[in-house]
Amino acid sequence: MIRLPKWVLMALAMTLLVAVAAPALAAEVKGKIKSITADKREFTVTDNDAKNFEFILLEDGKVKLGDKDGKLSDLKEGDEVTITYEKKDGKLMVSEIKCKRE
Repeated sequence: MIRLPKWVLMALAMTLLVAVAAPALAAEVKGKIKSITADKREFTVTDNDAKNFEFILLEDGKVKLGDKDGKLSDLKEGDEVTITYEKKDGKLMVSEIKCKRE
């Protein structure tokens, strides 16, 4: 039987943990609302590089308007937002939208 040093086993365990956890990490995009279809929970954001992202708000997704809770239908085209999302089945699924209005 081959015995591996404990540090090798720990390194393998950490590598496996990172490989499993990496896809679940949320990403973030900042930009302006381009369009909203609130009844379908869909919206498009244009980032600072003029790249469009099409998102779907999760059923339990949160919308924050400043310090207050809001709804997707409260947002307007042109609003500056920060989007927290994960990619699932090729779709960008949003868990949180933060909007700061002046």
